[in-house]
Amino acid sequence: MKWAFIDYENIGCLSKVNLSIYEKVIVFVGAKQPKLDFGDKKYESPVNIVLIQIKAIQSNNLDFHLSYYLGKYTQEAAPNVSFEVITNDNGFTPLISHIKSNGRCCKQIKIVNSSNEITKLIHSLKSKPKEKRPQKVSSLKNHIASHMHVKGNEVAIQNHLNHLVKMNVLLISESGLQYKCQS
Repeated sequence: MKWAFIDYENIGCLSKVNLSIYEKVIVFVGAKQPKLDFGDKKYESPVNIVLIQIKAIQSNNLDFHLSYYLGKYTQEAAPNVSFEVITNDNGFTPLISHIKSNGRCCKQIKIVNSSNEITKLIHSLKSKPKEKRPQKVSSLKNHIASHMHVKGNEVAIQNHLNHLVKMNVLLISESGLQYKCQS
């Protein structure tokens, strides 16, 4: 038996997680995330989902809540239940090691954002004439949300935006966006 602890704020979408393999799925959602995105996945049988909506906006708040529930369920779950923490956040590594050293099977599952997806995002921007590309950060965030299927997930949208800047696709300045990619 496996239980999943999902850092939704970090992974942004449930489409890459096969929820049907878990007996229980605990999803931690940030204060700025009004809904869950399952992508196009369809499930043949019911999925047992526990939703933990974090109310306050504060640095690492969701991580602290996830850590709390890991400890709580370590005490409550049968010994044969293994835990999978689904996050790309490396900050959970010491806690997972500690849980394992106390006899519970526990591991981290990372969801890799396909370079193919970011390539498609870049292509969608490059294929637009310069005057049709988003000129403001807010309009680019809307484009990212729509294109990457992360509507309502401000953290995932910002992560994609940061990735574009890091990849030197665009520069954000006081005057707006400056694209470095050519059409």
